[in-house]
Amino acid sequence: MQWKKAAFSLFLCALAVPASAQDVGAGVFDEYGPNSAEMFERDTEWRWRFALGGGIAADPNFQGSDKYRVHPTLFIFAGYGPFFIGFGGAGVNFYRAPGLRVGAIVSLGQGRDESTDARLTGLGNVDRTVLAGLFAVHATRSYLARVVTQTDIGGEHHGTLVRLDAFGRFRTGERVGFFAGPGLTWGNSQYNQTFFGVTDEQSVRSGFPAFSAGSGITNARLTAGTNYRFAPNWRLFGGLTASRLVGDAAASPITEEKNQYRAFVSAIYLFR
Repeated sequence: MQWKKAAFSLFLCALAVPASAQDVGAGVFDEYGPNSAEMFERDTEWRWRFALGGGIAADPNFQGSDKYRVHPTLFIFAGYGPFFIGFGGAGVNFYRAPGLRVGAIVSLGQGRDESTDARLTGLGNVDRTVLAGLFAVHATRSYLARVVTQTDIGGEHHGTLVRLDAFGRFRTGERVGFFAGPGLTWGNSQYNQTFFGVTDEQSVRSGFPAFSAGSGITNARLTAGTNYRFAPNWRLFGGLTASRLVGDAAASPITEEKNQYRAFVSAIYLFR
């Protein structure tokens, strides 16, 4: 039986790479709302834990785009003791207590392909990279707060990004839960220059004026969503994030729309 569990874990690991690449900068646990972060939060035993699911998401073609794409999404989670791998990356919980997780994570950083949108022509591609960072998640019955910081260790100029989110939560009965709350994303000068800046060379090729982006908050957002337990091991998640680019991200000539939206719906099965 152990070899079957190990084989299944390796299978999930292989699937997790392309799944993580689809995640548009969401970071740890974001894609499926705060409740997914606690699917196994009461479980501190050294045993295998799995979750698998899929759905549909809609998000902008790139940060600052006014055009959207609809695409399938995957949710994959495999954990053993404090170790885990899934949609948000692979990591370890250094500290686990009821309602609290502190740990480290390695994930794939989203790139940007200039062929994705005509507006990006001449800016060149931003290659995907490997990100490493730390996270902390604190949850009670009524709220969840998390902070994630990640830095490019793959040498593709993604810089450092910090995300902070806080959610209020409430339930209506045993099957249905809701969550909503604000969030902020901060990028250092390298990150902001890579995704919102325009160098002199890019200016010549694209026609945009040269633009130097410094460090600062890139977006403020509000997320709301729900989850529904329609069978003992099944969860249905849905959510919408409305964000607004601010600072140099909003002032960038690349940006054509400051208001950005992201939505998803997904069904997830928990292997108990």
